[in-house]
Amino acid sequence: MISFISKECDIQIKLSPTSLATLNKFRQTGLKKEAGGLLFAKELESNIVEIEYVTTPTKFDWRSRFGFRPNKREAQNLINENFKRGLYYVGDWHSHPQISPVPSDQDMETIKDIFCKSTHSLNYVIMLILGTTSDISKSYVTLTDGKDNYCCNFKTQD
Repeated sequence: MISFISKECDIQIKLSPTSLATLNKFRQTGLKKEAGGLLFAKELESNIVEIEYVTTPTKFDWRSRFGFRPNKREAQNLINENFKRGLYYVGDWHSHPQISPVPSDQDMETIKDIFCKSTHSLNYVIMLILGTTSDISKSYVTLTDGKDNYCCNFKTQD
């Protein structure tokens, strides 16, 4: 299990081995298209979020070399199905064709929009951008409350 920890924001985001294995399959190496999905946690503790399950792109999502847009209806279906299994939607992930990914302005606006338009009791949602390297610590992680994005200087810990 790998954790992204921010002492600044007093939060820890843990990725289960299964989640890591799934993400690793979608690193955007070679000429692969961007991929993305949803992040799910079992329990929502105050400052620890353990990502138990990540979804993968569906056949209804739009994908290109430099873009990913999930099908909203399919995403909602996945949220509903996983909620019945006791898993809570906590954010999104997608890939970038960069070793150390940098979010676009569109990425930042999209995650804020997701927070604002979703029905939930979360204080924030997570956005993880997966880079091309198998070193997950190079991923970009941010939180948003719909108004601001908080990078929180996340560091990884095994």
